[in-house]
Amino acid sequence: MRIFKDSFIYLIGELFAKSLPFLMLPYLTRKLGPDGFGELSYYLTWLALFGIFIGLSQEGAVTRYFYFYGKKALNTVVTAGYLYNVVISSILLLGCWFFQAEIMAYIVLATMFQSFINVQLALRQCQKQPVKYITLQIILSLTSVIFTIAALELLSGDLVAYRILAIVVANALTFFIASVVLGDLFSNKNRISLKRLKLSALYILSFGIPLILHQSSFFIKGQLDRLFIYEQYTKAELGIYSAGVQVAAVLPIVFMALNKAIVPYYYQGLKENKLTIKKIKKYTVLCLTLCLVPALISFILPQKIYSLFLGEEYTDSKYFVTMYLIGYGISLPYLILVNYFFYISRNFLISSLNIVSSVSYVFLLVVLGWNSISYIPYALIFSNFILVFLLWIYIDKVELVHEK
Repeated sequence: MRIFKDSFIYLIGELFAKSLPFLMLPYLTRKLGPDGFGELSYYLTWLALFGIFIGLSQEGAVTRYFYFYGKKALNTVVTAGYLYNVVISSILLLGCWFFQAEIMAYIVLATMFQSFINVQLALRQCQKQPVKYITLQIILSLTSVIFTIAALELLSGDLVAYRILAIVVANALTFFIASVVLGDLFSNKNRISLKRLKLSALYILSFGIPLILHQSSFFIKGQLDRLFIYEQYTKAELGIYSAGVQVAAVLPIVFMALNKAIVPYYYQGLKENKLTIKKIKKYTVLCLTLCLVPALISFILPQKIYSLFLGEEYTDSKYFVTMYLIGYGISLPYLILVNYFFYISRNFLISSLNIVSSVSYVFLLVVLGWNSISYIPYALIFSNFILVFLLWIYIDKVELVHEK
C-alpha cells in the first residue's frame, strides 16, 4: 500500500509539474514567433547537452550511495558533487566570456542550478519523501512560468534571452528553497575533510563518467529525429510529427514518476534478497504486454479527438501518437531491467548497451527516414526493443559475476 500511495503522489505531482510548461507552449510560440521559438529550441538543446557533463549523473550516484552505505558521509558526497559542478560550470563560463556568448552563459548557469536541484530531488527520493519531492517540482514549474511571463511581458528586446534568464532565476530560487527552507537532510553529519572530499569526488567520477555515453544515447534519441526531419521534409510535416510526439511524451513522464516511487523499494528488495532475477524477468514480460495498452487506446480513439485537441491541421498526428506510444512504452520493461544494473553499479555495461541501441537508432533513422516520414517511429521502436533484449540477455551473466 505504501508503494501505491507514494506512486500516486509522484504521479499526480509529476503530471502537474510537467503540465505547466506544456500549457505555456502556445504562449511561447505566439510571443516569440517561429524564428524566436526555433532559436529557443536550439539553445535548450545545448542545455540538455551541457547537463550530461555538468550533472554527471550525480543524482544516481547519491541514490546508490544512500542504499549501499546509508547517510554516513553522504553530505561529503553531495558536497564533492557540487564542487565538481561549480568547477566545470566555471570553465564553461570562461569559454562563454572568451567567445562573448552571452546567452550560452545563461544556459550554463541554468544547467548548473538544474543539476543542484536534481541532487536535492534524489535526496528526497532516497528518504521516501514524495511530498517534499513533488513540492520542489511544483515550485520549479510555477516559478519558471511566472518569471517567464513577467519577463516577456514587462521587458523588451531579446525575448529568447529573457526566457532563458527566467529559467536561471527559477532554478536558482528552487535550489535555495530546497537546500535552506526544506533542508535538514543530514541528521548525523560527518566532518568534511580534504581526504573524504577526494574519495567522494573519485566516487562521483567513477559513477558518472561511464554514464556519459548512456546519457548521450538519450540525447541522440531525443533530438536527432527533429534535425533530420527539418532537413528532409517540410515545416508542416515536422509540425504534425512533433505534435504527435509531444502528446505521446506524456507516457514516459508517467513511467518515470512511477519509477521514482518504486526505486527505493526495488533497491531495498534487492538488498534483502526479496527481489530475485527470476521475479525481475517475470515483471519485464508483464510490462512488455502492458506497454502496448496505451498505443491500443490511441489507435481506437476516433480521429476527431485528435482534431479537437490539436487542430484540424493535425489529424495525421494520430499515427505518430500511436506509434510513439509503442516506442515510449518499451521504456517500462527497460526500467524494470536497468534498475538492477544500476544497483550493482554496472554503469559501463549500461552505457555500452545504450550506445549499441543508439547506433542502431541512427542507422534506422537514416535508412527509414529517407523513404518516408511515417517510417521514422520504427527507428525508436526497434532500437528500444534491441536495448531491452540485450539487458534481458546480460542480466543472468552479471548476476553470476555479482554473486562470485
